[in-house]
Amino acid sequence: MKHILTMVVLCMTITVSAQRGRDGGRMQLSAEQQATIQTKKMTLALDLNDQQASKIYTIQLEQAKKRKAFMAERKKEGRPELTKEQRFELETKKLDNRIAIQKEMKAVLTADQFEQWRKMAHKKKQKRKKKHHRRR
Repeated sequence: MKHILTMVVLCMTITVSAQRGRDGGRMQLSAEQQATIQTKKMTLALDLNDQQASKIYTIQLEQAKKRKAFMAERKKEGRPELTKEQRFELETKKLDNRIAIQKEMKAVLTADQFEQWRKMAHKKKQKRKKKHHRRR
């Protein structure tokens, strides 16, 4: 009886783990929810005032909407293999977007806050790289 119970529990655990999918069971948030969470995290980390938080929310919302649209487009296409030119174009767009975000943040944040934001962004990027490397 113990063996049967153990097998049932093991099967249930495996089934639940398999149903989580590729995203690891993360919540699917709307663009507004993502922007709100990011803004609140930045408010806590950088001690933003209300005016700054409002501007940051607008920036974050725009980025979240762009990200959602891009992901929906990629999902619709079925993630085909990209040519060198397409990869170059994609990487160029990504870098242009990062430059634009950095300019917007520099306009909203104080010099100290901006430096702290850059350090946070760098740490986040390193963490993503490490996590991506671990998956392979």
